[in-house]
Amino acid sequence: DVTDTGFKEITRSYEEVGTYLAEESSPLQKYNPSIHPQGSFLLGTVVRPIAEEDDIDIDLVCELQNKPNFWTQYHLKNAVGDRLKASKLYCNKLDKEGKRCWTLLYKNHKYHLDVLPSLVCDNYMNIVARYFSEGTGHNPEKLSMHITDKTREDYRTESDADHWMISNPFGYAQWFLSNARKAYAEQRTFMAETKIDPVPKYSKEKYILQRVVQLLKRHRDKMFDGDDDKPISIIITTLATRAYNDERNLFLALKHIASVLENYVENRNGVKWVPNPVNKTENFADRWP
Repeated sequence: DVTDTGFKEITRSYEEVGTYLAEESSPLQKYNPSIHPQGSFLLGTVVRPIAEEDDIDIDLVCELQNKPNFWTQYHLKNAVGDRLKASKLYCNKLDKEGKRCWTLLYKNHKYHLDVLPSLVCDNYMNIVARYFSEGTGHNPEKLSMHITDKTREDYRTESDADHWMISNPFGYAQWFLSNARKAYAEQRTFMAETKIDPVPKYSKEKYILQRVVQLLKRHRDKMFDGDDDKPISIIITTLATRAYNDERNLFLALKHIASVLENYVENRNGVKWVPNPVNKTENFADRWP
């Protein structure tokens, strides 16, 4: 686990980035920018790296609620990047530009922030919070966002965001956390009373599914020893969640999931397929070939 101190440092760092992007002096201020965690930090499944020299990867989404009509993915991404570069503090932390993200390196604290620029609807986080509180009976596609990818042919030309790539980190998080807590809700235990929240909070208590995912990720890290072809965390998390049978015992849950994990990798005309549960057209295993 990340320590309580480490959790607070990471939270303070990304909140400071969000504050800076939304300042009155910021060119982005009129687009209501905000920063929120996605991925393992939101799911409560972060594992600290094995090697001392490695750092923790924290995935963030930078949501802009609107844009000028002529803006393409290129304009949106670089509007966020240019604002970060305008700060001496963040300019010195910026890594080289990624395919989809801007990365801020916090070398002294052994973590880095991957900031994903995105375009969302008005009052987006209010919609997310309501969806989390109301449960799984609603359409998770409502939480989708449009993101940028500089490897796409239309990166510099397509201004209609409906044709951009789609991501749904909060729909996925709600799916995962609802499955993780289901066994507790049925037993009416104390963890069932914990509100599923799109804003992560530090807790020493974990759902069994969160612990299993952490163990599988640690096993992955040891087994593949830094190999770039190691299974990505979203695949491990998705397969484990699909295989989870509401066990309340960590050993039994891990044993069951490990024994049936492969059954949840689909074969679609010879292509290995791990579908995104909140976007069935997306294959998390698209890099496996």
